[in-house]
Amino acid sequence: MNWRKMSGRLIAPCAAVTGILLGATSTFAQGCALCYNDAAATGPQAQAALRHGILILLIPPMFIFASLYAMLYRRRNVHLLSGVKVSTAAFEHDDAPEIVLPLN
Repeated sequence: MNWRKMSGRLIAPCAAVTGILLGATSTFAQGCALCYNDAAATGPQAQAALRHGILILLIPPMFIFASLYAMLYRRRNVHLLSGVKVSTAAFEHDDAPEIVLPLN
């Protein structure tokens, strides 16, 4: 692969990761004082339970997002593989075109 093409594709993701890492310290200051004081007043076992609870609550949304992304990625070219011709006659009228998604 050409070095110039590869470096062009890596600039945006590297800049995004750098921005996230540099901005992460300011995101920890967004908690309310009451929650912070309540969590700090608990014992070490309760603090560990809170940390584990936060991680456990992150798992379902991450799984849902990853599943939807994987489904969309796998079906990205289904309209090309189906062989169905799309008629442009629907676009000549003021009627809204019907969009059919083949799910099989």
